[in-house]
Amino acid sequence: MDKYNILKLLVIIFIAIFLVYSTYDYIQVKETTINVGYLPSNHHAAVFVADEMNMYSKAGLNVNLVPFRSGKEVIAALEKGQIDIGYCGIAPATAAISEGAPVKIVAPVNTGGSGVVGELNSSSNLSEALIGKTVAIPSKGSVQDVILHDLLADNNISPSQITTIELESPLMPVSLRNGKINTYVAWEPYVTAANVNGYGRVLMYSNDWWNNHPCCVVVASDKFIEKSPSELSRFLKVHVKATTFIINNKEEASQIIARKLGSSEVLEAESLNHLNYTCCPNQNFTQDVYQFMEIQMRLGYLNQFPSNDSLYDFEFLSMP
Repeated sequence: MDKYNILKLLVIIFIAIFLVYSTYDYIQVKETTINVGYLPSNHHAAVFVADEMNMYSKAGLNVNLVPFRSGKEVIAALEKGQIDIGYCGIAPATAAISEGAPVKIVAPVNTGGSGVVGELNSSSNLSEALIGKTVAIPSKGSVQDVILHDLLADNNISPSQITTIELESPLMPVSLRNGKINTYVAWEPYVTAANVNGYGRVLMYSNDWWNNHPCCVVVASDKFIEKSPSELSRFLKVHVKATTFIINNKEEASQIIARKLGSSEVLEAESLNHLNYTCCPNQNFTQDVYQFMEIQMRLGYLNQFPSNDSLYDFEFLSMP
């Protein structure tokens, strides 16, 4: 083969290689990591189930799950761009959005799922169990704080008649056993745990005084909504799929949750009876959120009622 043909062959090979690699770079899917915040609670079981059953990867998503200690921390991380999506209580979400935080509620997670726990010798009379007692809540402005005020109002108990302290839910059982508090208002499984583990008694589950009250929601930053609508839509489809699995397979879901949280299957199975998982909003949901915000406004936790357009963006739940 003469030099001309060799040179011609090399040029053809070079062009072929260039086209193959440049075309590959063009058509390959650029995998983006989605950072998702959550709390170590069975309220956020959809995250655990989706992760355990590889639902995210099957949807073509690379999800990094980031645990937080409170909903306020989740919202703060969203505002700073440290995470893209978060699972948190409705209370920190509505409070932040009312102050102009660039986040939206994109799906509900659950309703109910909290309760009031007292000492083993607590009176069955709610007024006697609360008045003059030290009551722990996760934080001021939390879902549990708001629904406690609703319970007090329903029973003509003044907030000044109890002493409220802030304490993280996982620390409440120990504090109750040690006599540092008399009562606590927490999320599951720390409510049902009092009965299962025998260190306290459940005075009321939150569904007993406000059935299906709003609790946790999925929130996303405006930046992520604008830049990654396809990823958000796929993520929410996984949220729906995982939630549906939990509703239809509570025993298996309890096992997954127990493994993820390091708790017992018996406890998780029992506590799921006091949680209502949901993934799709309806008129009752938005009405209950408005009622919840009315209490927040009365307590001074909201400066103004956010409009529905600034509060919600549910279109991605129905995207094909």
